[in-house]
Amino acid sequence: MALALPLFSRAQVADQGPVFAFIEENDLVVKTDRHYTQGLKLSYLQADNDLPQWASCLASSLPTLGFTNGANKFGYEVGQNIYTPGDLQARQLLPHDRPYAGWLYAGLILQRRGLTGPVAVLEHFQIDLGVVGPWSLAKESQTWVHELRGFALPQGWSNQLHNEPGLALKYERSWRVATPWKGTWGADFIPRAGTSLGNVDTSFRAAGTLRLGWHLPDDFGVQTVDSLTTPQGGLSYSDKAGFWGVYLFGGFEGKAVLYSTFLDGNLGQSSPSVVRVPWVGELHAGFAVILQRIQVGFSYVYQTRTFTEQSKRDSYGSVFLKAMF
Repeated sequence: MALALPLFSRAQVADQGPVFAFIEENDLVVKTDRHYTQGLKLSYLQADNDLPQWASCLASSLPTLGFTNGANKFGYEVGQNIYTPGDLQARQLLPHDRPYAGWLYAGLILQRRGLTGPVAVLEHFQIDLGVVGPWSLAKESQTWVHELRGFALPQGWSNQLHNEPGLALKYERSWRVATPWKGTWGADFIPRAGTSLGNVDTSFRAAGTLRLGWHLPDDFGVQTVDSLTTPQGGLSYSDKAGFWGVYLFGGFEGKAVLYSTFLDGNLGQSSPSVVRVPWVGELHAGFAVILQRIQVGFSYVYQTRTFTEQSKRDSYGSVFLKAMF
């Protein structure tokens, strides 16, 4: 529907300030405790064009391939993911279920924002370095949360993946096309395409999100922990007071998964594993509220099966907060 309308995008402001984002995800929202069961990511992007010298040189040397670059951002992130089988009380290895695994990482981010004609473009580069296995502290994190909430403690972490350094190189390009409606109500469509390369995850992805609301922000939508792009934005220096708004969104993502250490097991040594499904789809829907400098919201994510032995499809909730400066 969005693509069928006459589309345009407002010129992207090239003086956005810093932005901090917090994403917390858990399948407790749908009353399960299995597979991808917990995710946490914190990210911080500096003000437009506030880059280290090496990052500025890199941003200017990379070809834009079809868009006019208007502003660059540089930032950092840290995060942790936790994966478990469905039966947390089994002490023995469950060979036909997803293995216990954790991923603890830190990353560097480079973003370029500009235009292709009237369409806004965001180009995202990212490198994550971290550890899989006991060093990820996934066992300690899940045990602590279960103790805090009075849940039964997981018993099978002795079967988790082995310690292994992890590397993930991520790239994604997003386009924002907006309806030419006048007034405070608006809609936009945000298609994406990108890839993740490394021993943690190697996949190719295509996605799209449709948004409808009052005072839509000039950003590229809500992200999840697994998204290739990190939440972006930041207040314009000409509008430091911010604004109020609310919107609904819904979308999809398709993945061609070539390798996932959380399903295929450790790359360099024998470990628990399952038979990976090469094609995975996701549907997501939610809402966001803009409270001047703060944006908060919720996403519900539904995912098709990720391994052949999986008996039920998974879903989880994603809560996010974004502070703009």
